[in-house]
Amino acid sequence: MPTRLMSQWCMTLCVLMGLINGVPAMAESCHVSTAALAFGAYNTASPAPLDVMGSLDLHCSNKVHAELSLSVGNGTGASYSGGRKMTRAGGSNTLTYNLYADAARTRVLGDGTHGSVTLKINSNKNNYSQTIWGRLPGGQTSALPGNYQDMVVATVSY
Repeated sequence: MPTRLMSQWCMTLCVLMGLINGVPAMAESCHVSTAALAFGAYNTASPAPLDVMGSLDLHCSNKVHAELSLSVGNGTGASYSGGRKMTRAGGSNTLTYNLYADAARTRVLGDGTHGSVTLKINSNKNNYSQTIWGRLPGGQTSALPGNYQDMVVATVSY
């Protein structure tokens, strides 16, 4: 079974050790760091999408050979194919958005289900940085003013 490293988007977590045939394996440790993807001010009257990018950085004790996946988030009604949902603080209103594995924003970064993709990481270095692209589609006219947020979990399996 692969070792899994899970990190809430904007938080970090480390995982150590495994056993191979009853013998302690070389200690594997990785540290994930991310920064919040902040979309900034959103104009509901604009038909243009609001695009941002951020990164997920992986720092491991050995070379990085892993798979990266992202959860759908915790917004009500969220899905990879229909979009993740940010929820308004103190309310139930949502804004639809998604996270992508490519700058063209055509490959939804998820867990490999419902049309989403995961990323294979094969690096000969101990440090790896993956750009994450975000898009908030334009024309979401039912959105109320306020702060919207979502929590996405990044899983790194190695």
